[in-house]
Amino acid sequence: MKEFLRLDNKLNLELKIKPLSPLCIKLSKEEKEGEESKSSTYSTILVTEQGETKANNTGELELDTRKGEIYIPGSTLKGLFRDRFTTMYKDNSFVKNLFGYTEGNSEDEKARKSRIFLQDAFFFENEKRKNFYDIDKIKDSNKNEAIKEFVNSRSITPIDHFSSKAVAPLKFEYTTEDFRTEIFLNNMSDFKELQGIYFIIRDSINGEIRIGNSKTRGFGQIEFEVSDLRYSVFHGKEENFKKFEQFFEIDEEKSTKIADKYLEKVMKLKTEYKKVDIKDPNEFIKALFSEVK
Repeated sequence: MKEFLRLDNKLNLELKIKPLSPLCIKLSKEEKEGEESKSSTYSTILVTEQGETKANNTGELELDTRKGEIYIPGSTLKGLFRDRFTTMYKDNSFVKNLFGYTEGNSEDEKARKSRIFLQDAFFFENEKRKNFYDIDKIKDSNKNEAIKEFVNSRSITPIDHFSSKAVAPLKFEYTTEDFRTEIFLNNMSDFKELQGIYFIIRDSINGEIRIGNSKTRGFGQIEFEVSDLRYSVFHGKEENFKKFEQFFEIDEEKSTKIADKYLEKVMKLKTEYKKVDIKDPNEFIKALFSEVK
């Protein structure tokens, strides 16, 4: 575990997640058993406080009693990123070194901690997040008032391709709100990892990234945008970053300084270099890809 006794550099990347199609929060399937109506549900985007789904006396599914904040689990996003990295890079050792691994089931078991961490994604606008913590709404007898504000529902009756008959109705709960996540990446060796992240951003702009349930029914298409990118340069490790300095500015508030020397100099990407245009890439992206082998 020697590689975790040192920290040569640290990247903090904030991404905005823009739904290009609805994001499925819950899929409910109604099944008839005699005179009773039974529902089975599948959650893909979660809420912080779970309730239960109920069917009314007509057999139609109602919005459930969940009342927590809507979020996309970081594990869902990390799985997406790992799959894309595995597809892009045939070097399995590189992917394992980045995302970590555990091998074996005996005393010879080997393990490596992940160097990349993806946070749970919550609503991009903090004002909308406050609705889930409004005291008046929490005390209200209708506990899921906040979630109703951002969730819509749609019902469809699929047709079986073989029999051409209608199958069990499906009810979708979905949102079209923007989300925000953060990526933390430690000890980049040659900026190859950041290049891979930008490849994923490019793929999302090309409409190739989907998350959640019912992707084949048009749900879950997303696009990533760079909201903020910060790179921590530690004392004695400045040389590797010099070729990118022109695209960044110092964040004095987050930096650590003793006298006139920086122990940790936090550099933030200038606003004009945040936009990713795959047809006309900015100078920072050109420099990043020219330096990565």
